[in-house]
Amino acid sequence: MIAIDMALDFVLEHQLFGEIWILSDSRSVVQYLDNWRYVSDWRGMDIFNKLRTLCNTCVFHLQWIPSHANLKYNDISDNLAKEGTTMPQAYAEPLTYLELYSRRKVLVSISWRHQPALSWYRCESPGAAIRFKGDRKDKTALARLSSGHLKTLRFSRGDKKFNICTKCNMIEATPQHLLDCVALVYDDLLKRPDFVLEVMKANDLMDLI
Repeated sequence: MIAIDMALDFVLEHQLFGEIWILSDSRSVVQYLDNWRYVSDWRGMDIFNKLRTLCNTCVFHLQWIPSHANLKYNDISDNLAKEGTTMPQAYAEPLTYLELYSRRKVLVSISWRHQPALSWYRCESPGAAIRFKGDRKDKTALARLSSGHLKTLRFSRGDKKFNICTKCNMIEATPQHLLDCVALVYDDLLKRPDFVLEVMKANDLMDLI
């Protein structure tokens, strides 16, 4: 979109007339400008103001063309372009919504490629209940405890709230606190689910799960 804006500035500056074609390899930008009724950002509005001025003196065409088609270094150029969106720019103009969205999308994509350094990430049967050969009620309790969706969980103004722990009568019975209160850790849910259930039942904590 910046390139199209600069091309229009060039046409206006040199007072070109007749039939003018601007070719762009960005289909999304062409489609965005085609839906002119929904354009609201300042750069898009600036482009339409320039187009309105040019339409009085020339015939204007905005055409999408495929670029980098079947070229050897297409992936390299695309990756460089994506990396460039995350680099600081020399000019101080405010960014458009599309530019901000593009940068944020790249950062989120990079963060997703790094696997979490948690012991239970991508382990077999992370819910623990699948490998537990107990009755349905016990499996449901294990699934609730491992996922954090306890039956006492409720929301108040967007915050999670739990009942007070019946063992210590001091702290909310969050999944982590229930494990801490009986000297267990999350890995016990995955490796010794039957033992976790026995401990919870012995301490009368099943009503909180």
